[in-house]
Amino acid sequence: MDLSLILTVVYMSLLGTALGSLTGLAPGIHVNTLALLLVSTSPMILPCLAEMAVAAGGDEGDAPLLLVSIIVSAAVAHSFLDVLPSIFLGAAEEDTALSALPGHRLLLEGKGHEAVGCSAYGALVGGAAAICLCLPLTLVLGAPLQLMPLVEKAAPLLVAAALIALPLSEKGRRTRVLLQVRDATMADECLSLVRPVPVDRQEVALVGRVQRGRCGGRWLTSAHGRWRLKGRVPFGTVRVHGVWRVRRTALRERVTALVLLLLSGMLGLTCMESRLPLSDVWEGMGQSLLFPLLTGLFGMPAVLASVRGSPVPSQRDTGEAPRDLRSGLLGALSGAVVGWFPGISSTTGVIMASPLMRDKDGSSRRYLTMVSAVGTSSTVLGLLALALAFKGRSGAMIAARDVLGPEGAALLAPPSAWFPLLLLAALVSMGASYALTLHLGGWLSRLAGGTDLRPLNRAVMLLLIALVTLFCGLPGLMVLATSTLLGLAPPRLGVARVHLTGCLLLPTALYLSGLDAALLAVL
Repeated sequence: MDLSLILTVVYMSLLGTALGSLTGLAPGIHVNTLALLLVSTSPMILPCLAEMAVAAGGDEGDAPLLLVSIIVSAAVAHSFLDVLPSIFLGAAEEDTALSALPGHRLLLEGKGHEAVGCSAYGALVGGAAAICLCLPLTLVLGAPLQLMPLVEKAAPLLVAAALIALPLSEKGRRTRVLLQVRDATMADECLSLVRPVPVDRQEVALVGRVQRGRCGGRWLTSAHGRWRLKGRVPFGTVRVHGVWRVRRTALRERVTALVLLLLSGMLGLTCMESRLPLSDVWEGMGQSLLFPLLTGLFGMPAVLASVRGSPVPSQRDTGEAPRDLRSGLLGALSGAVVGWFPGISSTTGVIMASPLMRDKDGSSRRYLTMVSAVGTSSTVLGLLALALAFKGRSGAMIAARDVLGPEGAALLAPPSAWFPLLLLAALVSMGASYALTLHLGGWLSRLAGGTDLRPLNRAVMLLLIALVTLFCGLPGLMVLATSTLLGLAPPRLGVARVHLTGCLLLPTALYLSGLDAALLAVL
């Protein structure tokens, strides 16, 4: 392999890193949009890259490799830098939905730079672990084991598991108190001098009046409260000796989460497959309606909240470098799932992996680390999926597939030299993006401290509306308004906004099951 070609790939990686950094820092603009622009202008770009390849000692056929290097490195850089708008502006994308709240919490504690450090470290660990996984996964999924068909068959089951895991991830915010009765005797007075404090498995003695509840059962009423009883207790004024049973109930939150997941799924299916009204009047550049959909569900609500917020407190840089290798590696494994299966977002991958994190101390830092690790790992392993199966699992990988063309499967599949060169481009982008994220994070932290960012957030909101109008026209504005209303609902209903990732999961599940056409006929 010619050293000049390797250096050219490195230069293209640095160019892609610069482009991906711009999309990561621009709220609401995804790297998929950049990839689409590169593909649409490839007839003009490829001849220039062909001349560069020839000058580097290669041939004209290496031009697609250089363009794909730009796309891959831009996607990697975007996965590093996109956390900065979510922390400092609240303009989170769908992939950083979970990091917005922990990042803001640390920012309001004066630890914005620490939040950036957690995210950058997680992205670096996730990307490096994903590169290390490429060789064993190539041997398992490709020759000699050839387990790729088995993985493809597991896709519907995994998407179904993600749909089930999202509502069940709600732990509930209300508690249910039950008094397990051991013995009860009739009493003369309904008087309890000490206010009881229900603590699970703690013994208690109460005096009160036992009455039948509206929906059945027996309830003990005293001057200090009303509690449901379990056991044989006579009606009337009694002295009860028993044990508290305190349980957290999440039925209401889980039902709400399920409804939001279905609503966002129906909205996502409509945007992906059906033609909306007003398309004949003005549809802009005719781009995908996923841009206004994801902007409304995850970006605009955070920007609106920041507009109504208060100035950012002064930030302090303690000089600490947060390191959580376990969360980063766990995020890398989750990224393997996200990178291989369509419709599984980074936030969904974190939700599926979060039960493995049992301790609660420093949860904001761990979540930032894990979310970023999932994002970068899924980008690198999405490239592996493109090399082995020639299937794009994200917009950037689909763009890379289009650039490579029909013969790209043979050019990219191992043991081709192109795949290691693209991994080198990703590695170079990771190193440059890590340093750039820390540098910009420290600068933004010092700049944001004590500053009123509300005028900037208003400008960001107007910019998002203008971009939606330009890219998607009036249908995009309709989708933006509808998805923004839906995106404002989860915090007010007491559930996480991650359930709105149903806009991608449900259409994917319906597509894999073959039911999407029948449902679209109803819509």
